[in-house]
Amino acid sequence: MLSLAQDASIPDYGRAVVLGEAKAARIQVFESSLIPGLLQTDDYAHALIRTSLPGEPEEGVSERVATRMRRKCVFDKEEPPFYWAIMDESALRRPVGGASCMLGQLRHVLAMARSPQLSIQVLPFMQGEHPLLAGSLTLLTLPNGTTTGYAESFATGESVESPRRVLQLTQRFDIARSMALPESASLDLVRRYLREYEDEEEDC
Repeated sequence: MLSLAQDASIPDYGRAVVLGEAKAARIQVFESSLIPGLLQTDDYAHALIRTSLPGEPEEGVSERVATRMRRKCVFDKEEPPFYWAIMDESALRRPVGGASCMLGQLRHVLAMARSPQLSIQVLPFMQGEHPLLAGSLTLLTLPNGTTTGYAESFATGESVESPRRVLQLTQRFDIARSMALPESASLDLVRRYLREYEDEEEDC
């Protein structure tokens, strides 16, 4: 993970979270419009990175995708962290990479959800506004209970260690979690979107 954090394709503000993931006993993530990074497939990540970096050579895009995929090694540890992901429903609705890409992505989310270490929830459109709109948040808790935060928006991000600010971010996460569907209902919603993409793919 140290060599991964030193990868030139990771922005400076993202290296703290990469190192933190390696040490964390619990990872909590909220994404307002995308599938969380540690749950992304190669194809989904490639579509995102290709669009967000216009003009980037294909070799550079592939390197960035590989870097993102290597972060998943945290799940292969002897004692993997507890992982709690909440995503806005827009992450399911937005057809990143097209219907075929979303089929693979949502099937992967459902497969990952089988792990007892992972909890996945969806915050549905019907809940309206919530305190984490238009951004993403990661909370990393170490084995000793210390928590750090990582907040990100378009092309910017910051690591948060101040106890007062971490408490504020944790409160926002908890509100979003209370507004999200229970896990079983969340996965049912993922399956509903999966069927819609299957129908779309058959019609093509």
